[in-house]
Amino acid sequence: MDREAVKQRITDLVSDFKANYHQHKKELEANTETKLVEPLFAILGWTTKDFVKREQARRGTGLGLVDYAFKIDDKVVFFLEVKKLGVELAKEADTQVISYALSRRIPFAVSTNFENLKIFCVEQENAVNNVFRVFKRPEDYIDNLQDLLFLHKESFEQNLLLKKAEDEGRLKKRISIDRPLLEDLMSIRNMIANDIERRYPGKYDLNEREEIIQRTIDRLIFVRKCEDVGINPDEMTLEEITHNPYGKAHSKLKEIFKRYNDIYNGGLFAVGFDNDCDKITIDGEIVQKLVHLLYESKDKQYVYNFDWIDADILGQVYEQYLGKILAQTKSGKSKLKNGQAHRKEQGIFYTPTYIVDYIVSNTLGNLLREKRIDTKRIKVLDPACGSGSFLIKAFDYLKADLHSNDESKMRRIDEQGMYSIKTMILKKNLYGVDLDAKAVEITKLNLLLKAAEKFRKLPEDMELHVKQGNSLIDDKSIAGLNAFRWIGDFQDGSFDVVIGNPPYVESRDIEDENWKHYRQKYSSAHKRFDLSVLFIEKAIDVLRNNGLLGMIISNKFSVSDYGYGVRKFILDNCRIQQIVDVSNIDVFKDASTYPYIMILQKEQNKIKRDSNVIKVKRVFADTELKSMEEFSKIKQASFLESPNYIFSIDSTAKISRILDVIKSESVPLGEICEMKDGIHTGNIRDKLILDHKENDDCKRLITAESIDRYSIKWNGLWVDYRRELIDTKKKEYGSLRNPRIFEASEKLLTALFGLRPEVAYDDGRLYANNSVKIVLARDKDMNLKWILAILNSNLMAFYYRILFAPTHVRGGYIQFYPKDFLRLPIKKIKQEKRNDLTKLVDEILSLNIHLSNFGDKKTSDTAKIEEEIKKTDAKIDELVYELYGLTGEEIRIVENSLASLHHH
Repeated sequence: MDREAVKQRITDLVSDFKANYHQHKKELEANTETKLVEPLFAILGWTTKDFVKREQARRGTGLGLVDYAFKIDDKVVFFLEVKKLGVELAKEADTQVISYALSRRIPFAVSTNFENLKIFCVEQENAVNNVFRVFKRPEDYIDNLQDLLFLHKESFEQNLLLKKAEDEGRLKKRISIDRPLLEDLMSIRNMIANDIERRYPGKYDLNEREEIIQRTIDRLIFVRKCEDVGINPDEMTLEEITHNPYGKAHSKLKEIFKRYNDIYNGGLFAVGFDNDCDKITIDGEIVQKLVHLLYESKDKQYVYNFDWIDADILGQVYEQYLGKILAQTKSGKSKLKNGQAHRKEQGIFYTPTYIVDYIVSNTLGNLLREKRIDTKRIKVLDPACGSGSFLIKAFDYLKADLHSNDESKMRRIDEQGMYSIKTMILKKNLYGVDLDAKAVEITKLNLLLKAAEKFRKLPEDMELHVKQGNSLIDDKSIAGLNAFRWIGDFQDGSFDVVIGNPPYVESRDIEDENWKHYRQKYSSAHKRFDLSVLFIEKAIDVLRNNGLLGMIISNKFSVSDYGYGVRKFILDNCRIQQIVDVSNIDVFKDASTYPYIMILQKEQNKIKRDSNVIKVKRVFADTELKSMEEFSKIKQASFLESPNYIFSIDSTAKISRILDVIKSESVPLGEICEMKDGIHTGNIRDKLILDHKENDDCKRLITAESIDRYSIKWNGLWVDYRRELIDTKKKEYGSLRNPRIFEASEKLLTALFGLRPEVAYDDGRLYANNSVKIVLARDKDMNLKWILAILNSNLMAFYYRILFAPTHVRGGYIQFYPKDFLRLPIKKIKQEKRNDLTKLVDEILSLNIHLSNFGDKKTSDTAKIEEEIKKTDAKIDELVYELYGLTGEEIRIVENSLASLHHH
């Protein structure tokens, strides 16, 4: 907005008004609107497309027409009432426009006769007198321009007026979706549950009761959404129930549900459809309480506007509802029905909006921008749709694209009358499958909420392509009624876009008979596979050639043994467009999952696949996903050439060259060394681990915290190493390992987690628990110290982080899996060079022992020793770089890469 230009235009309007004042005063109210008020709001950024004149609204118990309803994206943001010049606003306009706004739950109202103008925050006490801003003469528009600009269109687009009103305490805080609303919805659930149990003791089991409650809540949210969008039939509201006596409250609620069934249908309000929702009676006082909670939070701090609330709120409420049942299940009180999955037990987590938006934008969004396919023919699938967040976002993209097309703006006519494109999107474009029947119902409801139009029947269940079933099993002999047949509209090779967040379920949690089926049917079912990789394979199968796949998936698939099958399947069938590492963002709050976003394009042409260039990026905050211009680029062929097709997203051309140099004339550590586990204390830690030596069988014990690079700080623990301590009859278990592992003449010890490999040397017969891994030479005559130098070098820290960064956990710490650690390339070097490294290691070990004698004291002597350690460490790095043959530029890349990783 150009403030000076706005000011000048208003000055001109006011000057013209004053010059022609007497003429304006003779005009009718309609002329005040068109000659003064509309030009004023045009200067404030509004066009004639942004407002509706004579909008119907309720005033008290009757209906009326408000002069103007100003809208942003079809949402009314304020009402405006205009009176003829000279008519006093306080006589009627102020109370009238406030009443209209309150009835539609719109927070702002404006009255004007052009000479005066008032802005009201309608919810505050005595709003008619506590005016937010008042302009008592036209000159105030210029003198108080800052206040007038609250009515500028940009102010509403940026919610500036809303924020100012909240700051001044004139409005209760608005929320999109937050804890208060979820808590209030759970309160509603509990109130209904307790009333059913009181009125119908023992009649319904937990599942039956919860289905009744879920259907009731689904209906209530649909009604509230229609109210706040302004498509509620006959202007009826749930709020009317609170004006009835308790005895009539539930019958009034049923009356509203019946009216919605007559108008909207769609199965949601169908009487006696699949549970006793319409047969039970709910206490009238409880009905009124729950209605209050759908308008305002229990603590009165928040106003709920369901037009503003995230579309997938039902999904989040359902997650909490399943958590509640899960708690009862574990206590032995109840169990879920077949086809009703525990979503968190099934590895399913609510996907944040910013992730959903990024995936949909970079799949369906790209397809729409490229205009390669007629939008009306695009088929979008989520094969594990949950409560529908990805399909909801896809709906928004399709609707926006179709509405940008003039031909699509035309309203169509069928036997019901006029309708818009929204119904067709549900019938033609969107497809979903989920194992959980209740989640499928919620997805349908979420989509129906998006498509609802005034007095327009919604599509029937049979017209929607959201189905219950197991996406991965089409064999009824295995999955029974849950088997899902990929036929008809769902047939393989028929989808343009597949999106979603597949469940992460490790192999140990997969049922035996399913395990065999997956092994036979999916090439991705490799070793101890995760269920999510099968969803990727299935998604690629159902895509058309050139179709797009976008999913968020655990990053472990990119380097793990189990991921080998799906990596090969992807490389054999797809061009990888993007891999975005979002594992440093806390995407799934309650899960220790570290994900990648992956965007693939199905590609039958091998030449196009192998010559493809992949865009990759590692992000550290969700805001970075909004500006993704600066990608790194790597050749897809580099994945084909890597061991076991590892997807290393740091393999830029220069880094790939360095990795090749490191691997050249090297052997995997596993060829010359073996790796052993430490002691597993099982369920008898207190019996095995002591803080003092009790007998001669006690051995000094170290844990991961004891280990640093080149040094060990024993923390005073002992392990009582007598196997007879483990009493299997009492179901005690633990594993003490062969003592020869710990009593080898020399061994290397490394912690299981770290920012980089941290390896220590021991020839003093220390024992270790299972947070420590033990490295032993296969050739007992081989000195391990030169190996220690390489493992602790910056070069190996770089190599490990580049290749195995997906194994990281919170704080950037990497997990050192033995299979990965044993892949580290050890240069074939002559004995003379081994001796050089050993000599430097002896120096650094001696310095660390000397330093440990000072304990925690810091003196000038300790500072000198630390400086010597640093110098010796640097000499080791220099020698390792030289032995591996790195150039000066390559060394700088390694050092900068490590500095960058540590910075993040």
